[in-house]
Amino acid sequence: MDEEEKKKKSEGGPETPAVQFGFTLGGIFKGLGEFIEQVTKLAEETEKLEKAGVSIERKMTPRGMYGVSFRVSSKGPVVSRFGTIRPMVKPGVPEVREPLVDVFENEDEILVTAELPGVGEKDIKTAVEERTLKISAEAKDQKYSKEVELPDAVTGEPETTYKNGVLEVRFKKVKHAEK
Repeated sequence: MDEEEKKKKSEGGPETPAVQFGFTLGGIFKGLGEFIEQVTKLAEETEKLEKAGVSIERKMTPRGMYGVSFRVSSKGPVVSRFGTIRPMVKPGVPEVREPLVDVFENEDEILVTAELPGVGEKDIKTAVEERTLKISAEAKDQKYSKEVELPDAVTGEPETTYKNGVLEVRFKKVKHAEK
């Protein structure tokens, strides 16, 4: 700290922030406040028009979710995205949901967990092709689909369990000869 900065600090003057982002917290709140005011005015105008007998069409907006999960594998950190919102030419939310999936591994096995609420065990289908696990499920109002890249080669039939909306698929790893 140079002498001028020490003097400002001792006098109670403002310090220059180490990093400047081009906006302030106050500016964010001001913008948010203005947005809320505009939405409130729009709601009041809509209410006045409805009372005057003007028919207003309200459309259902599609709902979706998007997120990421983080895990650390033997090859390093892995970030996976999940959700129903995908980059596409036309905006919208597909009917088929992508379940939240986590992959865990140790020396001998790989465990894949998938959250599939609202479906029964009989509605779930799994298939393995090389190092890809395909999960799909379909019940009344719920449809799920996900392809999971496995971190290592697997052997044998997977062991699956389904309880409280969570599917667990356990694989034995292929033993690699040590060099």
